[in-house]
Formats: sequence, C-alpha cells, structure tokens
Amino acid sequence: MEHKRYLLWLSLLCSLTLLPAIMLNVLLILNEGDVKAMSFAASEWQERTHGVTYTPTMGNNALFKRLRLNDRLPEVDTVIMGSSTGMPIDQSMLPAGWHLYNLTMSGSPLSSSIAQAEYLVEHAPSIKHYIIALDWALDSVYQTSDIPAFDLSRPNRAALPDTPRPKVMDTLLEATSYLRMQKLWKVLTYIAHSPAPEKTVREYFFQMGSDEYTCPDGITLGKDFGIHNRGSCNGFRYDGSATYSDYTRAENPGQLIFSALSSGSKYARALAHTQGAIDPGLFARLDALSQRIARNGGVLILHMPPLLPGLEKAFTARTPYSEYLARTKNEVRAWAAGKPVVLADFGQSEKYGCTYGEFLDEHHATSSCYHKVFANFWGSARLPDGRSLATPDRH
Repeated sequence: MEHKRYLLWLSLLCSLTLLPAIMLNVLLILNEGDVKAMSFAASEWQERTHGVTYTPTMGNNALFKRLRLNDRLPEVDTVIMGSSTGMPIDQSMLPAGWHLYNLTMSGSPLSSSIAQAEYLVEHAPSIKHYIIALDWALDSVYQTSDIPAFDLSRPNRAALPDTPRPKVMDTLLEATSYLRMQKLWKVLTYIAHSPAPEKTVREYFFQMGSDEYTCPDGITLGKDFGIHNRGSCNGFRYDGSATYSDYTRAENPGQLIFSALSSGSKYARALAHTQGAIDPGLFARLDALSQRIARNGGVLILHMPPLLPGLEKAFTARTPYSEYLARTKNEVRAWAAGKPVVLADFGQSEKYGCTYGEFLDEHHATSSCYHKVFANFWGSARLPDGRSLATPDRH
C-alpha cells in the first residue's frame, strides 16, 4: 500500500510539472511551424515599415527572400547571391548609386546562385550588378554543372501548398525533447524578467510573432516571428542583409583552426571532394552568364568570402590541402582571364584587418569585417578593360 501511494504521488507530481511544460511547448511549436504564413506576414510587415524582421524558418528563408526581392525589384540594380556567409553585406558597403537587395539564402550553393542570376538576367534587365560567392570552404565551387532552373517570380499565396501540419504524436514527441525543454526554460526565464509579463506571455504563446518594438538605435522598428532572438533586432533589414546582432562570436580560434585541419572536418572534405578541381560545366555556365550580364551593361563580381583569420593560411601550409586550394584558385583565375568578370579573394581576412571577434564561426564574418574588406576592394577593383569598377560610397 505504501508503494502504491508513493507511485501515485510520484505520477501526480510528474503530471503537474511535465504536462504543463509539454502543452506550452505544443503552443510554441504551433506558433512557429507555418513557414508560409510567417514568410508572408514578415514580408508584408517589412514592406510597410522598412523595419528589421526575424523569420524563424531555421534555414528555410527562400520564400521570404523571394517575396522581398519582388517588392524591391523596381528600385534595385544590385543583387548579392550565395549562402548565409554573405548575409551581412548591406547597402552601406556598396558604391554610391548602387541600390542593393541581398538575396543570399541559408545554405544556398553556387549552382543555385547561377540559376537565380540566369532568371534575373532574363526577367529583370534593370539589375546591373551581380555579386556571387565562390565559397570553397562550404564545398560550393566543387559541385556539378547540373543546375536546375530557379523561379524568382512573385509567389502566389493561394497557389503555394500550405505547410503540412505535423502528426499529433510527432508534435508531442518534439514537445518532450531536451532541446524544446531547454528553449522553453529560456522563454519562461525571459517572461519572469519581463517588465510586462502578461504581454510577453501573449506574444510567445498566443501569437505568430512579437509586437513591434524599437531597435537599439532608437529609430528602426523590429518584429520577430517565432520564438527565437526576440527583441534583439536580429534579422533581415529592408535591403535583405542580416544584422547578426544577437549571435555569439567565435571563441578559441586556435582550436577552431586545429579542428578545421582534421581530415574529417567539412572544410577538409570540401577540398578533398574533387582535390580542388572545378567542374568545367560550372565555368561554362558562369561564362555564358557573364556575357549576358555584360551585354545588358552590367558586371558579374565573383568573390571568395572572408574566413576566420589564419584559417585559410593554415590550409595553404598543410599538404595535400595546400595543393587542392591552389588548384582551385588557379583554375578560377585562369578561367576569368579576359572575361567580363571581376574577381575578389577575401579568404585571408586578416589581410584586411579582420579579427577573430568579427566572426560567428570559421566562415561567418560579421558586418564590421565586411566593411573593412569592401573598403579595400572598391579602391582597387578594376573592370577587364582597366577602368575603375566604382567609387566607394563614404557615407
């Protein structure tokens, strides 16, 4: 009898503590699970306010970026394409008279950038400047030339399929996971320290996104969709660039570089994938693209993004990676010779004054590093005919 009473009280205690937590997690999951609804809501809000918005799509921000591009197309002549490594590039880093939309998307490879640019050359002749990343560290330049077409037309809300609702059991399993419980604890802690707890509870558990708020600059409006990075203006600006305002910076750079050099790291695997060789078909697609852009009076700029200070230099000193990386860069330079393209290699970011504290990790530079990189680049960049590419905007 004593044992039964103990088990009964234990079950009751678990129910009183665990079940409410599970139900709260279910509410959070439901509020952040509809990528389609959040993307349209975030885009419409940003178009109206020009504010900073966080879209909690966990890397699935293509729909949001496509919506924003179509709203911005009438007023832009410069588009940046690539993965999240290029997201911090904003309007202030470009030459005077250039008008930017940063179309970079999480995990977007070179093949997608080429297909996106091909679409815009065909459908948006007002775009004159194409800035595309050649990202060796993320295996981007070592892909095949089998590139599917990319549709960047304005999405039709009614025609897009709704985000599939997860099964009840799948939702419950996710709600009981360690990561979800960890996130819930952070949310509850934030609510406990909020000056307006009732308002904060409503925003987290009963709304798709937060209320509007003012960013730290005292001017820009912010609105966050989902439960992450609330109130920090960590999201996309009106020009498509990302603020990265609430992410931690790289720590223990020596250990990061040491790990990157191991044969199992993604950086080592990227180089070893083709031993630094680039598919000639990719060059062919880039060649055709650059010619079409030039005929339209524009220019194709290809850049290798900045890496953690010392990272690329370490690879140039380690056999066989040094040979593979040299092969990649030699092939790119040889292909570009005499073509209407501008090349920029920012890989060794320390040459431009970037520091460890200006990186989130080994390959994500923050805006302060990019400012240094581009301040140097515009002063020396030349078109194939020797003319200066642009005069830097010093505002």
